Amino acid sequence: MEQVMKPENKMKNFLHKTWEILTKFPVYITLAILIPSLIYTGRYLFKGNKIYENLYFFGNDVQVNAEEFEIKEIKKLFKIADASSFGNYQGATCYENYYFLCSNNFEVILVYDMKTKKLEDVIHTNAVNTDYHCNTIFFGDTFYSSRDKYPILYISMENAPVHSTIGYHIYQRGGQYQIEQVQKLTLTWPKGKELYFPNSYYDYEEGLLYYGGYALNSYRRSKDGEPNSIQYYAFYMPDYRFAEVELNIEDAVDSFTLPAETATQGGFISNGYLYQTFSFHKKDVEEDKPKMRVVDLREHTIVKDFQDLGIYGIYDEFENIAISEDGHLYSSGNYYLNIYEFEYNREND
Repeated sequence: MEQVMKPENKMKNFLHKTWEILTKFPVYITLAILIPSLIYTGRYLFKGNKIYENLYFFGNDVQVNAEEFEIKEIKKLFKIADASSFGNYQGATCYENYYFLCSNNFEVILVYDMKTKKLEDVIHTNAVNTDYHCNTIFFGDTFYSSRDKYPILYISMENAPVHSTIGYHIYQRGGQYQIEQVQKLTLTWPKGKELYFPNSYYDYEEGLLYYGGYALNSYRRSKDGEPNSIQYYAFYMPDYRFAEVELNIEDAVDSFTLPAETATQGGFISNGYLYQTFSFHKKDVEEDKPKMRVVDLREHTIVKDFQDLGIYGIYDEFENIAISEDGHLYSSGNYYLNIYEFEYNREND
């Protein structure tokens, strides 16, 4: 005989099943959140410290013995691409083994793969501000997005009426690189403590942003017979999420003064030392010969002073000096529009 469930039993059965589902529902929610999270995080757990590498750039921290640093040779590598279009290239820096070279008014950034010595990318900035003089550039230690190939790029505008170091996010859209401004660091000073033609450099190890500029309104060793000097100021690097930051030299966490050298060019900081190029390309004027210094930022001293880089066979206006991930030193010259390598006494030679 067929069993027929009474209406009250059907209701009890329905309520019992409903209660079972409801009591398990928090478990379902927890699993729905936990499993995707474990899968996402697990991608990084099995890659060691890759999660940190995706978020931060620690600089090309090559172990160079600054105290014993010597240049052995300066070699011409190749001509700068697009030189006919702009004819004036200034600041440069390296990310891993890519060499980033910036045109004077920030119209373009050339990206070279220095392993192949080929032009990898041309990043058009659409800049229209002719006050830009991109004398030094460097990568910050932070990526704007974990999807980005490069960290935030900072451009130091040496001769702008109000000096700023501006951070740009480099990203790809439709297969093309584009940039957007994400931060502006403006250097200010009180009356009587003016700083002229300042340039900025970043110390990854200490998280310090250094500025170096002239005490007198001149990029010469002296003005009207008065000795000039280069004054350096250090600040803690502001988080990139602060879009507008004013840095006053009176608030610097460190400062020191060195004798002036003519025409500050580019430079980089590695292991507490600033490697910096100076001057022009003239071989017959002592002050205008291409030069290079190595400065100990902790002791505030010059540990190496190359007064004539032309003795290596090339008189060019070396606009920058940058170190790659594998320890090569690269520069570009604005007179002959070449890219060079500075060979030095590496520890593994």
